[in-house]
Amino acid sequence: MIKRRHLRGSLLIELLLVCTLVALFLPFLVVALVRLQERHLLVQTYQDQQVIKAAIEAHFQAQWSRLVPASCLVDESLFLTIESGMSPPLRLATRTIDKESDWLRAVDYGLCRGTVTVHSNPLETSLSCHWKAGDHVRFSSCESQYQGQILNVSAHKSRIELEGGEFSEQAIGQSGVVESQDEFYWYISEGKGGQNAFWRTPKESGNSLELWSGIERLSVFPLLDGNLDGKVDVLDTGYGQFSLANVRGLWVEYQYRLHDCKSERETPFAQDYRSMRGETWRYFSPCQGVGNHIIVLKGM
Repeated sequence: MIKRRHLRGSLLIELLLVCTLVALFLPFLVVALVRLQERHLLVQTYQDQQVIKAAIEAHFQAQWSRLVPASCLVDESLFLTIESGMSPPLRLATRTIDKESDWLRAVDYGLCRGTVTVHSNPLETSLSCHWKAGDHVRFSSCESQYQGQILNVSAHKSRIELEGGEFSEQAIGQSGVVESQDEFYWYISEGKGGQNAFWRTPKESGNSLELWSGIERLSVFPLLDGNLDGKVDVLDTGYGQFSLANVRGLWVEYQYRLHDCKSERETPFAQDYRSMRGETWRYFSPCQGVGNHIIVLKGM
């Protein structure tokens, strides 16, 4: 009986000791697990950042890779415009343009594009396009280039008249590229979800389109070939009109926010990015990020 009581007493002491040890080490274990989870979420967030950055840059590429027409020689009268959000265009007077971002006005050459041989003027093409009667198009070959207008569109073909009177008759017999011309404004403004977004508005008429929610800030710089030797000479940090004959590409800087940030911190980590224009962008990692990207318009 004494042995049994002694055994029970020993077990009780051991149990109390185990409970004491658990009580001592449990807080440390919980903290370690929480930190491990936070580290895992942080890694996931930075992985999400890389995915989002790649998607944003692919989107910029899709929007702006056709800002130069498909021709051997670019008409020197063609240009694109880059301006500050501090000076919004009249077309966007009803929108609140982000004052810290740039806006771009340019023509998307070739949202619809295909090869044709001109047998007559007007000419016909079986291209299935978004264009409609009255829209302007371009025909370009290595010999020449012509403006044209859509006369009518049916389910199977489009009829296009090249402009220029007797001069346009010289296009007969030439093979080249016919392409649509759609002029837009691209800019940063408040999106439908309440945060800044990347928008596009047709120059003349039509509805504005929210392209990407979460792009908070944008700067655009032309990469210029001043002596037309095929190489970039300068990254221009100014504003104004830039001849397409000199523009080889665009340097794009942007700030973005993750919609579903897995690592929200009570005290976000503030970081600074120095823009090519000498501006300091303050953003809070890891739920915000900054990126830059080159859009090639002509071989560099």
